[in-house]
Amino acid sequence: MGLDITAYSNLKHVGKHEKDTTKNEGEPGGFDDWCYYDNHVQAFAYDTFPQSFRGIPVLGTRTSYGSTFLEGGCFEITDATESHGFRAGSYTGYGQWRADLQEQFNPERHPDGPFYELIWFADNEGSIGPDAARDLLADFERNAATYRSPEGWGQAGRDKYADWTRAFRLAADGGLVRFH
Repeated sequence: MGLDITAYSNLKHVGKHEKDTTKNEGEPGGFDDWCYYDNHVQAFAYDTFPQSFRGIPVLGTRTSYGSTFLEGGCFEITDATESHGFRAGSYTGYGQWRADLQEQFNPERHPDGPFYELIWFADNEGSIGPDAARDLLADFERNAATYRSPEGWGQAGRDKYADWTRAFRLAADGGLVRFH
């Protein structure tokens, strides 16, 4: 298991659908992917990460398995939508990569510091909105020349940096980044 990322540009917000309560959470029709079959992307994030959700309207909250989530509703994939998917790594590997990014650029995890919206975000699921993506894109572009791949990662760390840069470039253009 690991963390997969899909970034989208040019999405159309369609709002909140009524959940099909005949389905269990995590199954088609459940909380995790009930819009997927309609060519929609469901936007949600843990309520402890509102700064990363910026640009996605908060339509409500939902509690599931003891966690509270911000609900942004569904976004429709349009003819202008571009997407980029990649594997961020195993949960451990992604955590190491992200910790290294924090150590290099924002060791105090300051909210106004570089990469904050990614450093202080869930490592398993959720959505980063277009406003946060613009800030993250600026951070990735501004720090590309000084970024050092984590010890022992070599080109793989630089490739992850490039994937994240592309993801935030897309999301900044009316889209979002989905962690799944």
